[in-house]
Amino acid sequence: MSVKLLTIGDSISQGFMSGAAARTDLAYSTLVARRLGIDDYCFPDVWKLGGHPLNVENVLRALNNRYGNDISGLEWLTVLQTIGLQMDQVEDYYERGDGRATNPTGLNGFYHNLAIRGFTIADAWQVTPQLSLDTILRGKEQGDNWFLGLPDESFHRVALRVLNPNLDPEFMGFSQLDWLRYHATRNGGVENVFLWLGANNALGTVLSLTVKPTPGVRNTTGQRPVDLPYQVRENQGWNLWHPDDFRAEYQELIDRTDTILAENEYPDCRAFVATVPLVTIAPLAKGVGPVTPITVTEENGETREYMYYKYYTYFPFDEAFAHRTDRNLNLQQALLIDNTIRAYNRIIREITTAANARLPKPRYVVIDIAQSLTDMALKRNDYKPRYDFPAFFEFISPQLDTKFYHVDRSGQMKQGGIFSLDGVHPSAIGQGLLAHEFLKGMRATGLNVDLLNDDDWRAIFDSDDLYNKPISLMSELYEHNELIEFLLRVISAFKSKKQLELFGNKAAR
Repeated sequence: MSVKLLTIGDSISQGFMSGAAARTDLAYSTLVARRLGIDDYCFPDVWKLGGHPLNVENVLRALNNRYGNDISGLEWLTVLQTIGLQMDQVEDYYERGDGRATNPTGLNGFYHNLAIRGFTIADAWQVTPQLSLDTILRGKEQGDNWFLGLPDESFHRVALRVLNPNLDPEFMGFSQLDWLRYHATRNGGVENVFLWLGANNALGTVLSLTVKPTPGVRNTTGQRPVDLPYQVRENQGWNLWHPDDFRAEYQELIDRTDTILAENEYPDCRAFVATVPLVTIAPLAKGVGPVTPITVTEENGETREYMYYKYYTYFPFDEAFAHRTDRNLNLQQALLIDNTIRAYNRIIREITTAANARLPKPRYVVIDIAQSLTDMALKRNDYKPRYDFPAFFEFISPQLDTKFYHVDRSGQMKQGGIFSLDGVHPSAIGQGLLAHEFLKGMRATGLNVDLLNDDDWRAIFDSDDLYNKPISLMSELYEHNELIEFLLRVISAFKSKKQLELFGNKAAR
């Protein structure tokens, strides 16, 4: 029997939410699989305690349960202990308990959703279970058990768990693309592939508020990032691929995919590839200061005006903070990042168009998620979003937008809802909107698929606890820098190989 749907991607495709892997059961591809009637779509659902590195929603709910809608006076002396308890449980379970990645799960030997948080394009063929296991074991030899730490080598623990859940020796060398080959040639063939990579070739700019580009045209070594071994690329710390380097990497991805699918036992496979979102619209990066309208010519030739800010800093800080601390991206940097990503998306279209021209019938279908998310962006569109939301959204209350999630002390959600609490990854409802876009793209190819109906949307909204069970403690997050710093440290651990200490030097052994 053929595989109806295989997903290769990064954190968004994995269902990463609020700083942790992962609610893959709520991810867009799972929703699409259900709509298509695929009963055997298999995905990792092994992330207990909210997943890791650390689920910020779980932490804030623990604080909310203990302190109510505000933390006052001497209660602040116990906040660290409450957070520490959450962190210790997660660290113990994923480093030394049943959740450790070096412990077989007893589940199936493979998953159909192979997405892994933090993956750049080249990781799709460079990162293997063996590489991740070696890294974890090497880290254990060099590591230390800190109180108030996160699971060490969290990125590689996730990769190992997804790529080889049973630690089967046969699959220790299997990358994401190796699994595509396995299903295409040894497991009945693959009918549909979701292939969405590229965001992490730029996302680090927003996570760190710094820009460290690959050499691109300034390269004097003759080697592009795609030519380098995994660890060499990692050690460079690049967070924005020059378009020339992105082109080389994406071309390699499509060439390898073409070679694999040429042997596919299912000859009419479609590969749905998504564009790279503009990372500066993520609510983690708050625009502050004077606004400058910038005119952009879209790929279809349409001219649009978008609003850009003098600085982009971490929410919920202001312009004075951005200027005083130098924790910001300035307007020129934000435009550089966005224009670079726009170049990525032109490259994706060029490469997939050329690949389709070489084939007997077109295989690659581009889903323009970048434009959809840009159209949703509230501030970028001068508070007049252009996105055409499904009809179900018209009369819901509270309404949703792309700002950072906020709830007042009475428990009323005031803004947000499309992004989760890390300010980067979609909420369950946001994942529903991604599923809506993928289904639209599939229908456009002539596939007989229905869009999500009202019953589907009710189920998606019911699954979103941020929407249904608002966290009334959110005002404390906006009013106390220590809680904000904690959240930012968790977000910075997105692909970190190190543990995290809470509140700077306040962590103790």
